[in-house]
Amino acid sequence: MASSSSTTKIISALHLSRMQPYLEATAQNQVKALQLYRWNLELTAATQAVLGVMEVVLRNAMDRELQLWNSSNEGGTSWLLESPASPLRSLTAGKRGSALSRAQKESGARHASHPRFAAQVTHDDVLAQMMFGVWKDLLPNHALNAGNNQTNDNRQRMWEECLIKAFPHVVDPDGSTTYWRVVKMHKLRNRVSHMEPLLKLDVAEQLKDAFRIIRSIDHDVANWVSGTNKVPEVLRKRPV
Repeated sequence: MASSSSTTKIISALHLSRMQPYLEATAQNQVKALQLYRWNLELTAATQAVLGVMEVVLRNAMDRELQLWNSSNEGGTSWLLESPASPLRSLTAGKRGSALSRAQKESGARHASHPRFAAQVTHDDVLAQMMFGVWKDLLPNHALNAGNNQTNDNRQRMWEECLIKAFPHVVDPDGSTTYWRVVKMHKLRNRVSHMEPLLKLDVAEQLKDAFRIIRSIDHDVANWVSGTNKVPEVLRKRPV
């Protein structure tokens, strides 16, 4: 157990503003606050593990349909390496360029001993660099302030012609169900990525949407991810 002086030093190193929610939750007991902070780290890691797999499954399912749609609309063999067909082109222009730049930078930084040293950047290299927000922004925006505009019309078209096929196990003709699930998981992912406290958040309830997204893509994959989920175990260990 850390001494009183070392506990104070640890809290100072983590910064009082970061530790304040944990101190408030433990009536300013520094030892218990650190225990709660460590537990929050475990919960963050367990939550991020589920969200990370969900993101990979989501992006691969959407990418598969985007590739097929792009090819059938004379957009080339890769919607990420080449300028894709319209309206996918305008919906992803800046984000595709940024992801390609990151992939090229990563490729150029490989050591000579790397198995892919000097290898040409591939579609999958760029796909791995696409941010989670790209997938949210490709879905029809059903927020109240979204409005009727060409961008959202283009998203709706992509949903109806292409992306709805990525989610065969959900009835979602206008994409609203999938949109709101992805929006909520995008917010949760940002929260855990920034190490924000999860003390007052019902993480188990929130993560249901992650499993709903995966299940709408493939039931077997959802069952597998559920079997790897450590969140319930961590929640049971929360310090009193």
